[in-house]
Amino acid sequence: MAKITLRKFHKYISLLIAIQLLLWTISGIYFSFNKIENIRGEQYLVASTKAPIDTSFNADKLNFNAAKKIVEKKTTLIPQSIEIIEESKRGSEYRGRELPLYKVISLTKLGKEVNVYQNPFTGEIVAIRSSEWRIWDLMWGLHIMDWVDRDNIDNILLKIFSFIALFTSISGVILFFKKS
Repeated sequence: MAKITLRKFHKYISLLIAIQLLLWTISGIYFSFNKIENIRGEQYLVASTKAPIDTSFNADKLNFNAAKKIVEKKTTLIPQSIEIIEESKRGSEYRGRELPLYKVISLTKLGKEVNVYQNPFTGEIVAIRSSEWRIWDLMWGLHIMDWVDRDNIDNILLKIFSFIALFTSISGVILFFKKS
């Protein structure tokens, strides 16, 4: 029977973990070079000195035109169309938000499509989602190893790979100083 040495074990376990380490590194670099404020779409919001929108509950939904006007007033975006979202979808851009929502499909001045999610009763803008956010969300899913929902940082796969990465690093340091 072949003898399994620390060097062989380190070599094969490193091969296993290398792809995830690469994904952690790439996503970490992406996170560090992108401002979260821009990912959240805060650059599209207009600073207002007026009183905020009344967020108290209203039994009647805003009509689509009123919703579009609020987006025009509160952002630098140009509303194009509007949809109502009443059912949650796994891994969606609006996950974690209370439904129903208006999805106001808008354009920037440069013609980039941006989705504005709005409370249909109060008009409050609850999320802005752009292609930058979608890339961030993909990177986040790869980073936390939750490829579907991209919300569960407490998953077993992440924990297992974290310990394997720790073991690989420690065994690599030991092998560096160990005489062959």
